[in-house]
Amino acid sequence: MTTAVLFRDRQKICRMLMAASSVAALSLTGAAFAADEIVVTAQFREQSLQDTPIAITAVTGEEIETKALSDISDIAAAAPNVTISKAAASFNGVAAYIRGVGQYDPNFALEPGVGMYIDDIYHGVMVGSLFDLLDLDRVEILRGPQGTLAGKNSIGGAIKLFSRKPEGDNSGYISATYGSYDRIEVRGAYDVKITDNAFFRMSAFSKRRDGHVKRLDFRCDRPSEVLPSDTFPNQVTPDGCKIGTLGGVKSWGLRGALRLTPHEDLEVNIFASIVRDDSESPGLEQFAALDPRFLPNRDYTYYGTYTSIPGFSTEPLMTTHMESIGGQIDWEISDNLKITSITGYENIEAVSTVDLDGGPTGELLTYNTTPYHQVTQELRLNGEFGEGLVEWTLGGFYFDSLGNVAGRVYSFPALNWLQDDPVSNNSKSVFAHAILHPVSEMSLIGGIRYTDDKKTYMFSRINPDTGLPADVVGVLEGVGGTYTGDSVDYRVGLDYRFSDGLMAYAQFSTGYKGGGINPRPFIPTQVVPFSSEQVNAYEVGFKSDFADGAVRLNVAAFFNKYDDIILIDTNGYPGGPTDPGWFPLSAVPFNAGKADIKGVEAETTVEPAPGLTLQGSISYLDFEYKSLDPNATASGISSDFVSPFTPEWQWSVNASYEFALSSGATITPQFYAEYQSSIYTDAVNAPSNFIEGRTTANANIAFRTADEGWTAILGVTNIADKHYYTNAFDLLNINGTASKVVARPREFFIKVRKNF
Repeated sequence: MTTAVLFRDRQKICRMLMAASSVAALSLTGAAFAADEIVVTAQFREQSLQDTPIAITAVTGEEIETKALSDISDIAAAAPNVTISKAAASFNGVAAYIRGVGQYDPNFALEPGVGMYIDDIYHGVMVGSLFDLLDLDRVEILRGPQGTLAGKNSIGGAIKLFSRKPEGDNSGYISATYGSYDRIEVRGAYDVKITDNAFFRMSAFSKRRDGHVKRLDFRCDRPSEVLPSDTFPNQVTPDGCKIGTLGGVKSWGLRGALRLTPHEDLEVNIFASIVRDDSESPGLEQFAALDPRFLPNRDYTYYGTYTSIPGFSTEPLMTTHMESIGGQIDWEISDNLKITSITGYENIEAVSTVDLDGGPTGELLTYNTTPYHQVTQELRLNGEFGEGLVEWTLGGFYFDSLGNVAGRVYSFPALNWLQDDPVSNNSKSVFAHAILHPVSEMSLIGGIRYTDDKKTYMFSRINPDTGLPADVVGVLEGVGGTYTGDSVDYRVGLDYRFSDGLMAYAQFSTGYKGGGINPRPFIPTQVVPFSSEQVNAYEVGFKSDFADGAVRLNVAAFFNKYDDIILIDTNGYPGGPTDPGWFPLSAVPFNAGKADIKGVEAETTVEPAPGLTLQGSISYLDFEYKSLDPNATASGISSDFVSPFTPEWQWSVNASYEFALSSGATITPQFYAEYQSSIYTDAVNAPSNFIEGRTTANANIAFRTADEGWTAILGVTNIADKHYYTNAFDLLNINGTASKVVARPREFFIKVRKNF
């Protein structure tokens, strides 16, 4: 028998022994983790989380349920060195950063820095990335560059959502939530057997919640500050001075999944979804305004009217309508050979509006529409030889998308145009990955991926009143640019299992984020390309279970060399309009220079007694520019600045205790808190994009019947009712305005779920 066969058998035996020992130790230590081990697929095949030599945070569907999490932004609290913030103003999505690398600008000319996947299908843009956590089996957050594994633009890491597959067991659930601000949320799923080889699962959600920021009519709310020369109207309504809200939620979605098993060696999964999100713009508070009178004089207020001087009017919108369909085919050709095909299509129609001046004068208003569709295809061949001595994967990936950055921009009388910019993006890659087991306790890992990118951007700037090229920016009508680039990424690693409860690893990996064309020029000389950025990452870590399975501790330390960093210049660009009275008009992406990023992170779960579970994570990150390009220094970036969305410290704690009642039912109180140190949301660090550090806490108490048929959860979020910000929309150096996204205040909810 070869060492490789022994290795595979040893893993199975160890897991059975650990599960058995955990049962024996229940009276002393609580349930061991191996008994219900999380299985992940980060290395193209199923592996235990503790056997995978990558820094991964895995959140199960059960955890999502017990914490009453709603969307992808709620997940970040549990993951060290991960920042996921809801968009500031201009699109429905998130700003996602892992270990100081990511992206916050949604324009299709810019690539995500954290790869996002639903059921292994790549979501190629930041628009629409505020995924609902609908009927999930698990979420995997892979930290560090995944250039060879996740591939395209996973330079910071990858976030992967995996839905529950149909089982055909005629099971299901329905849950209803009611809470503060008239929060009403309904979710459900049902799993049915069609034939012995066909199973179907349908899931759905609907949620709505009133906005937490009041839009007030300034003339009505603060009449003593209205000047005789003011011409803006009075918009008094039956609701007093209130003319609307920001931050309201209104969305629903459906997902259907069909699993076919025509043969024991063949499985076909087909899935489709539709989402209709018609939410309001985020809850903003003005930080800097053209007229300081329009700054709020109390929390959770905003004076924007979403109406411009010439009568251009809209509502505070942040809508996303999405349809997707995909499929995965897994065919085990033989015991040592498997082929996997993953196909996806996605269509998005998104609308967002921004009242930049934050007041009733109507001088700065934008209406953005972003239709987009993409097609992806991945093909993988998995195999092994030498009776398991080598496990290997060969594959290819194809991505093609077309989007339009369109809408209307009104910025003072001089800038008034309709925009319609088509953006096409094509990417192809091939990759290989291998794991060698020279001895039963050791794995040697190698991977490589070659990627070829091409992106084309065209510009259109038309005056909405005349149909002719607009003033100033009309010179861009018909101008375009093309970016082409390629990258070779690779990974080498070593892991060694010292015992059943301890595995250590070391690896070197690379990643890249594609370049593009400046998407926001004002004159043709600003239609300039920017190159891709790269990360070379060194990482060591260990994963451990000890104290008879009552303690799990995973630790990773890393050092990244970050090169050709793509940043966005919001302080003007050479060649911009220079007439007296003009603000510096530009938001140009450029390659800023080099930085070193180093940090350490730890995650732990402790079960010291039956029913008691303690979880925690902590991370430290140090970002330091080592050299800056002249464009960076000209933009006001200095060596002591840090990358956007890069907190130095983060931690989270979670404690729960399950009380068993004589009837067999349980009551489980749970407390969870998180801390994030201060961040900046722009490359040019300034007070207008500074977000203070914060500690927030939440709690709930759950009741479950003995058969787990019914669950009721009573909870509260933001226990201390803190007023704090999560993001900023800083255009202070472009048009004199800045606003910040204010988090929701303390809210209560009750959730009831029925399993059947």
